[in-house]
Amino acid sequence: MNKPQIRARMRALLPLPPDVRGERSRRICESIVAHPTWATARTVATFAPQQREPDVDILWQYADARTFAYPRVEGEFIVFHSVASIFELQPAQWGIREPAASAHSQIRTDEIDLVLVPGVAFTRDGQRCGRGGGYYDRLLAQLPARTVKLGICFAEQLVDSLPLEAHDAMVDGVIFA
Repeated sequence: MNKPQIRARMRALLPLPPDVRGERSRRICESIVAHPTWATARTVATFAPQQREPDVDILWQYADARTFAYPRVEGEFIVFHSVASIFELQPAQWGIREPAASAHSQIRTDEIDLVLVPGVAFTRDGQRCGRGGGYYDRLLAQLPARTVKLGICFAEQLVDSLPLEAHDAMVDGVIFA
């Protein structure tokens, strides 16, 4: 299958019923918190989930002293900004919630310890198919090697293989339920 076919297949499979999405999202967040990187991560770059994605907003109950940063589209790139609460996010381009440009400080890529990466489909070894804009591919290429990159998805989004192009960036691991 090519990428447009994979995206169409995933649109047909998702979103999950609300109760299933909620339970699976809880299990995914528990797995993130159990991941060894979580214990030492001071800055976590996450995303504001859409209905087809796991609800990682649950992680706020485990925030402790961590800085949470959310992406904001700026030109052809995503830039992370720290927020003190999910209530500071507002709908923006494509209806995705993101921080206001002036709301909080921008987080440099070298400050990110752990980045949670959404995607349309993943392989177990870290290949990723995004929505097609290349935003996360460009971000992942900029991150320092020490930054742990975890793909976040539902089990239905796991595939055996993906067609890869030169610009496609991989993640270090995939957390799913």
